[in-house]
Amino acid sequence: MSALGKVKSSQPTLCEVCAGTKLVRRITTYPVRLTGPLEGKEIHVGRVALHECQNCGHLMPTAAGRAKVARHVDLGTRLFLGQLNDYFSGG
Repeated sequence: MSALGKVKSSQPTLCEVCAGTKLVRRITTYPVRLTGPLEGKEIHVGRVALHECQNCGHLMPTAAGRAKVARHVDLGTRLFLGQLNDYFSGG
């Protein structure tokens, strides 16, 4: 909290793509295109908290949404690469 007693909003003020200001919070599926050895594959992470631009449709995950996407992408890439046993054994 600041000295004036206001809490800073976690909502972005502008769209990262079109600089639009009409942002709506959504919980939806977030697609992630993979690169490197898994190029061409896509992981769809369900129920991600994000802000959607009403002008261009760009999806911007919240901090919690970004954390969930990172966890699921890590798990998904290990699954595609056949390293799932390492993931569950703590390796």
